[in-house]
Amino acid sequence: MAGASILHSAFDQPPQGAAPARHMRSEDPNYLQSDEILAAIVRDSDDAILSKTLDAVITSWNPGAERMYGYTADEVIGQPVSILVPKNLADDIDSIMARIKMGERVHHYETLRRHKDGQLIHVSLTVSPIRNKHGEIVGASAIARDITARRQAELTWTESMSYLAYHDAVTGLPNRLLLNDRLKQALSEAHRHQKKLAVVFFDLDNFKWVNDRLGHDVGDAFLKSVANNLVACLRSNDTVSRYGGDEFVIILPGIKDSNGAATAVRKMTASLETVHRIGPHELQVTASIGISIYPDHGETGEVLVSKADAAMYRAKSDKGGTKFQFAG
Repeated sequence: MAGASILHSAFDQPPQGAAPARHMRSEDPNYLQSDEILAAIVRDSDDAILSKTLDAVITSWNPGAERMYGYTADEVIGQPVSILVPKNLADDIDSIMARIKMGERVHHYETLRRHKDGQLIHVSLTVSPIRNKHGEIVGASAIARDITARRQAELTWTESMSYLAYHDAVTGLPNRLLLNDRLKQALSEAHRHQKKLAVVFFDLDNFKWVNDRLGHDVGDAFLKSVANNLVACLRSNDTVSRYGGDEFVIILPGIKDSNGAATAVRKMTASLETVHRIGPHELQVTASIGISIYPDHGETGEVLVSKADAAMYRAKSDKGGTKFQFAG
């Protein structure tokens, strides 16, 4: 069997000067001898096990390799190992074989390989020199383990952590960190194209009453409903963020003037004042809103947010319904 020859070269023909391999022998006809045991290990392994010449031509191929790569032994034996390697990683072969020729072993090298159907596979690769009975390196054995599922799980986890780092856990809106980044980009664009933008600071009136009387679960659901309504009434290039608690900050790039900002804010307030149905509860909300305009009220994000915040507090002092004030 081809697989047995890999292990026979590695274990039964030690280098000159090395102690010969020792194997248990048994007279029991049902007991597998060492070469049969090694052949069974190769045959039944879930890992891909193959051997190749020093010119990187495949010389043996186990069933695990067939399952992993999709090629039968007849299709690949005699073929260059490059058929398994993505073109952009072709240098992998030369660097690995250079180490093999120096007698080194490549341990758990994580890389990509290519399935017969063209799909990429994440693998952990261990490659070892094969020596003849004189101790000369005549080829290499390779064991590849499919780690695609693990890498995908790691990628999903990384993406999830990245998302949580930049988004509010309750509403899914951008948080302060992402807001600051978006505002920096928007200001850069506004400066480059000599356009205005507005920063709108929303504070929901009497939100504490919802949390205190109806509970935090209802309060969170209410915030989600408010967030969804705000997003729905704005343009795709506007940014709605949850700034904290019952506060939202909105970036409106490309407005013509304060009248354009006021028109956008009136759309938002209309969406806020609709009935929000949260379980058995029907809730309505008003808001206090402050607006600052670039470059009229400031040229940095920090200044614009601060002035919009101050304008919001002036609006809060006015009584009756949703109201907004521009920065002074």
